[in-house]
Amino acid sequence: MKFSVHLTLAALAGRGLQLAGAAAVEDAAVSSAAKCVCDPRIILDNRHFRLTSRKCAVLEKSFPGKTFSATNQRNLYQKFIASYFSVNDRLTPTCAVSPKNTKDVAAIVGLLSKNSCKFAVKSGGHGIVTGSSNIKEGVTVDLRSMRSVSLNKQNKTTTVQPGAKWIDVYNYLDPLGWAIPGGRAGEVGVGAFRGWWSAICREKSESLTVDQVVLGNGTVVEATNTTNADLFTALKGSQNNLGIITKFDFVAFEQSDLWGGTAVYGKQTVPDQIKAFYEFTKNLKGDPYGSLIFIWSYFPKIPNEADRITITNLYEYTANLTGPVTTYPPPFKGFAPDSPIGPPTANTLRVANLSSLTGELNSPPELSNLYATLTMTNNVTILNEMPRILSEEIEYYKNDAFLEYGSILLQPLPRLFTDRSVERGGNVLGLDRYEDDNILFQLDLAWNGTQFDERARRVADKVMGDLTSYLEREKALKDFQYINYAFQDQDPLGGYGASALGKIKAASQKYDVGQVFQNLVPGGFKLAGAGSGNKYNCMI
Repeated sequence: MKFSVHLTLAALAGRGLQLAGAAAVEDAAVSSAAKCVCDPRIILDNRHFRLTSRKCAVLEKSFPGKTFSATNQRNLYQKFIASYFSVNDRLTPTCAVSPKNTKDVAAIVGLLSKNSCKFAVKSGGHGIVTGSSNIKEGVTVDLRSMRSVSLNKQNKTTTVQPGAKWIDVYNYLDPLGWAIPGGRAGEVGVGAFRGWWSAICREKSESLTVDQVVLGNGTVVEATNTTNADLFTALKGSQNNLGIITKFDFVAFEQSDLWGGTAVYGKQTVPDQIKAFYEFTKNLKGDPYGSLIFIWSYFPKIPNEADRITITNLYEYTANLTGPVTTYPPPFKGFAPDSPIGPPTANTLRVANLSSLTGELNSPPELSNLYATLTMTNNVTILNEMPRILSEEIEYYKNDAFLEYGSILLQPLPRLFTDRSVERGGNVLGLDRYEDDNILFQLDLAWNGTQFDERARRVADKVMGDLTSYLEREKALKDFQYINYAFQDQDPLGGYGASALGKIKAASQKYDVGQVFQNLVPGGFKLAGAGSGNKYNCMI
């Protein structure tokens, strides 16, 4: 039996339901395509630069067969729009261009910046913040054609292009018996997401040794620990603020099959689950090969109210195995069938390779999504408040079940992770400020229909506001907000702290002199708004 990260949400949340059908996407594309992009003549309105379409024609001429729009290779254009994971980001750019290599990317960025043309950059297209990797009026640089993976066993290096998804990487490396730290869900793009493996792999998770980067003026530079080291450090956490990475070199390591999978439990196990989760996080130093994610999910459309809440744990044990696994590995003894939690009602636990394990952890596409995040102290009493606050809010809507699901995800963020990271050169996340063990919290809402957008936002505002207020009172809230889970009104860059944010700003001024990635790439979290504060702190 195969489970997604949300317990076969493909079935439970209506995988086949689409917020906008193919015809609607097609009509929107046609309507938008007449609008344009990128002429040197810039007409300023009260919101943004509106540009003529002639430069899309220039792109088509310069990159024949690689540029598509609603009036040029329309079938490719429609498939491009539909390739985004969330309906949120299925915008209709005036045109999209698909570079094949670094040289193409450099030429495209040079042309766009020279002509003050707004653009977006797409890797896997898994972001849920509208405009994070797509643009309504402008050019989207679609990196999906740049997806090669190679392994140099002698140098223990894996080279990956930014258009690859993690499943591409694992499918390539698994047969060779090698691995690199990467995303837990195979469908996430390499370009936007790097590694949440076990604590032992945090020793390797700063394993990126080289970034090849296209800067805002179209030049190409390398960033390593010794060459452009300030840029290299700032790239690890700054999202799309500094340039386009066109090549990653990762330190690779030999890896056998892993023990892991999903296990599903009833809602009555929550108190014991929380205790076991707390102990797991606290004891990771003793056996750092374990990886755990706790997911509490509410499915309001399930007819039987008693079945609407489920617990799904994602277990992975990354030690190289030498024989069959007949019981839960040591870090997971608190979750074993003979523990107070009891046996799961269903599970996919097995010994398998990374491709198999990460292939089952994909959320359902074709829905609208909202993420929000915070970080808190590892504390049993505090952790028990998380499900309670979300369930209280969703109860208001149980007779008006507009949500396909509402979930909270808890992931360990122990001090051990930071220590291993600092040893390898660090990043700009600012986690070295914290001496204690912490927990990363994610709110995940999904619904079907734009008419519910504001209602979903109200649910998120209430849940996050209540959580933030509670954690502030308990002095358990940390500033850090994981950028890939952050809501559009949050301040993840500011949450890194003044010192880390200063490093990103300094790198931006030094390497993006024309501020192309601040002014012409409007999507994502930008430096101008960083440090302004988390929306939910303002609500308490």
